[in-house]
Parts: sequence; structure tokens; C-alpha cells
Amino acid sequence: MGYQEQTPDEIILMNKTGICCILLITVCLGILTSCSPTVKAVTPSPENPVSETLYAVVNTNREKQTIHSFGASDCWGIKFIGKNWPLAKRNQIADLLFSKDVDGNGNPKGIGLSMWRINVGAGSFEQGEASNISSEWRREECFQNADGSYNWDKQAGNRWFANAAKVRGVNNLLLFSIAVPVHLSKNGLATGSPDASELGKINLQPDKFSAYAAFLADVAQFYTKSGMPVNYISPVNETNWNWITGAKGKASQEGTAATNEEITKLTKELDAQITAKKMNSKIAVCESGSHHNTANFLKKEPNRSNFINYFWQPNSPGYAGGLKNIEKVVSSHSYGSQSNVANLINYRTSIANKLSGLNSGVNYWQSEYCILTNEDGIKGSGRDLGIDAALYLARVVHTDLAIGNATSWQWWLAVSPSDYKDGLIYIADANGTMGELPAIKIDGIVYKSKMLWALGNYSRFVRPGMIRVDAAVSGFTDPQIAAGGVMISAYKNLTTQEMVVVVINMGTADKKIKWKGVNFTSPILKTYTTSATKELQYSTTPATTEITVGARSIVTYLGTYK
Repeated sequence: MGYQEQTPDEIILMNKTGICCILLITVCLGILTSCSPTVKAVTPSPENPVSETLYAVVNTNREKQTIHSFGASDCWGIKFIGKNWPLAKRNQIADLLFSKDVDGNGNPKGIGLSMWRINVGAGSFEQGEASNISSEWRREECFQNADGSYNWDKQAGNRWFANAAKVRGVNNLLLFSIAVPVHLSKNGLATGSPDASELGKINLQPDKFSAYAAFLADVAQFYTKSGMPVNYISPVNETNWNWITGAKGKASQEGTAATNEEITKLTKELDAQITAKKMNSKIAVCESGSHHNTANFLKKEPNRSNFINYFWQPNSPGYAGGLKNIEKVVSSHSYGSQSNVANLINYRTSIANKLSGLNSGVNYWQSEYCILTNEDGIKGSGRDLGIDAALYLARVVHTDLAIGNATSWQWWLAVSPSDYKDGLIYIADANGTMGELPAIKIDGIVYKSKMLWALGNYSRFVRPGMIRVDAAVSGFTDPQIAAGGVMISAYKNLTTQEMVVVVINMGTADKKIKWKGVNFTSPILKTYTTSATKELQYSTTPATTEITVGARSIVTYLGTYK
């Protein structure tokens, strides 16, 4: 569910396990450049020259966005882990993802996610090989039977983890659908048809929009009545891709395309269903598979791009702001938008500028990302439990928050069995062998990646409702230079007067930094470090002294401010 920009004319569509299908789409990068400020063509270095004394300048009076959440999704192995694995290991994984507790030394037991994304399956799992989806790991059960009745015993593994998230204090549960239930689809499958006449269109029978909307509302209502209130429903996902079978007649996962008009029709039907059922869920109208499609009008995909203007410009035929149960948010996936540092910055700047131009209070959610393909020197293939992938991830998170003004940041696979950079947590068989193996459906070994803890430097401490404030490090105020050196972001809690500052040192040398602008009232700052040898390791440092940010590390500082 994403792409990598290889050349200006080629976009490679990938699934999250590294098995790709290639989709050629002409993309004019000039469109992006024209709507974004020019960024100097400077190649950042981990050791850019800076002044002898660095200052972390924090302005608590210059408020930015209010943080909503940090999250991850339950696709795809959760269905096996949550249903079959030993209870102790299920709880171990749930604690790593959701816990806000600390051990006897003050080290966090988990990363305290504040949103959990729950996949609503389309029924390819019941079809088995006939689904034309290559792996059972990426097929999903469907709650609804072909006759319209429901079997609420389905998706037991997903339900176990949703409950585990709720029990551990996750207050934002989001249901997301990536394909239409097979009995409502045009082709009887949970994947698109390669028929040219159907490319780019939703795989839903024309008279079943209301039925599909009712299905989504019913599933959300079921979770809510089961003690897991669903806050948000995302009815479509990455509709700018076709999700068709490949040359061998196999697809990699469930999925459907859709035009902007079809998304609007479905959203209106879902809004009506939520109102009729007197539910409290809100609709996240569309999840774009790329920032290209989110912010820009693409000539070859006019009906599957320009999502910001189409759904949130008041004079647009697809304007969603008038619906009763809509969340004012644009959800966009960060895939393929950091092939170099200039693109990393420009894509987020483009989204922030377009949303700011609307002047309507619509927020940006980065709602799905993993390191998918080759991006600015780092490869998607090959599991990486070390600090390299963690630092890269931290840089993307920082840029989405500090430049894109994202209010929510969400990772793709919470748990992965694959030799790929798509998981926060990895699982393998008893011998340590990775892959979508039958043995791992029952039990296995749990591996914690540094990416888990790097995300935790944000998710565990930057809590919902906190406000990002202006912050910069002297010598690294240029975003391009900061991306290869030192990045900083700061967040305040108006109620508790707590201040959270996250500093990323991409360089190979320690950095000594003095505080400037923030008046800490706590004499001691709590610090949590992720590095090659540490996993959110707790320590303390005096609030009034110079701090040392270790080489190639992410450090979170907690204190109170005046």
C-alpha cells in the first residue's frame, strides 16, 4: 500500500512484505514544486559545521498543532497471534505496544500508543486459494455472511488485541476497510479486476453502496457494544492504486480502487448510517496512498488525486465538511515521499500550505507508513533491529510533525513476520526463521526493533491534547541541514505544565546543547534515550546545565515549565 518514486515517470507500488507489483504512472514533479517553496539543493552531512555552542531554543508562546495520537495497525499476523499464541506472549506484545508502565529502574515497558487501527476484513480468508491472494497471512475474515447475517466470532485475533489496547488505556480505536466484502463486490473477490473498463473504479456493485456503509457501521457498533468504542471509521484506503492481480493471476492483499466521486457517495451513505444508528463514530473520509495524490492534481489520475481540495474545498462537489459525522482531517500516507531530503521537506510543506490555505481547521494525519523501498540510502528489504532504521523513522516522524503539522502519526504493521522493515515488533519460528510460516501461526519468538523504541520517544510521552510549540537548534535551523544533523521538536501540556522535548542526533559525534527560552520549573529533567545500546533508557539530567545528546540517538526530555 504505497510506492517509491524511482524516476519522475515511474512509481512502484509495493505491499508491506516487500513483494511488489509495478504500476507505471506519469507524475509531473513540477506540480509538487510549483505548490511548495524552493528548498536549497544542499546535501546534508552528519557533521555539518555549527557554532561552538549549540542552543536549543524553545518558544512556549508560539503554539502550533494540537497532538491527537500516535498509532499502528493490526494487519496482518495479528489474526493468528491474537487467536492462537500463548497468552503470556500475547500480553508481552500488547504491553510493548500499549503499556504506559515503567519497570523498577524507570524504563518504559512499552511505547504507549494512543491509537489502534483495526482492519475490517472482506472475506478473502474464507475463500482460501480461490481468493487469488497469494498468502493466507494477508487474507482476512469477514464478519458478514453472503446472506447479510453476521458471525461475530470472526476476526478473534483482531478483537483480542483491540480489547488489549483498550484495557491498557488506548482511547482512540479506528476501524479501517481496504476492500469491499466479497459478496458485495463486482467480481466476487477482495481484489480489483484487471479488466480495463474497471480500472480505477471501486469494486462494489452499483446498488450496494448503502449495504457496504451499513456493514461498516454494524461492525463499528459491534466493537462499541463489546466495550471497545470505535471513534473513527475509515471506509476506503489507498484508492489511488488499483489492487489487481499480477501476471501470475495472484494479488498480494485485499484492496480496491475508487474514484473521488465514489468515495463521496460511500461517505454520504456511511454518514446516514451513523446518524440512523445514533452512533458516536466519526468518518475519516479518505486515506491517500501518497502525498502526490493528497496535495496535487495529477493529470493521469484526475479522479483519484487532489484529495485536499476535492474533499475540503467548500465549492467542491465532494466537499465533506457539511456531513454530520465527519472528522475534519486529511489522512495521507508517507510512502515514497522522502527519496531525498528535499522531497522529505517539500511534500510536507505542500500539505501544510494547502491545509492552511483552506482556513477551515482541517488537520493532517499521517495515517500509514513503513520503510517500504529504497529511500534516500536505506532499503526496505531486510529486517533491521538496529539504530539505522530507527533514526530514519525518527526523521520521518519529526518532519511530518514539525513541517507537515501532522496531528496524528501512525505506523503500518505493529507486528511483522517478514524480513522487511515493516514492523515495530517482529516474530519468527522457534529457530529464529522469519517468513509467513505455518509454525508462526501458533507460537514463536518475539523481537523488539529499535524502530519500536524510536516511535516510543514520541508516542510514550507526547500525549493526546499536547500542543507543539516552536523549537530549533542553533546551527540547524535550515530543515535540510537539520535532517542530517540535529532535529528538535517540543510539546507542552497546558493542564499539567509538562514540557516534552524530543531531540534527534543523526551525526556520529555527541552534541552538547544549552537550553534557551524555556523556563524549566523542575530542577531535574527525566530523559529517555534510544540508541545502538539503549531502548528508551531512563536517566536524569539537571534542567539548568548543558545537555549531551549522544551520537546517533533519539532523546526525549521531560520537565515542567513556567
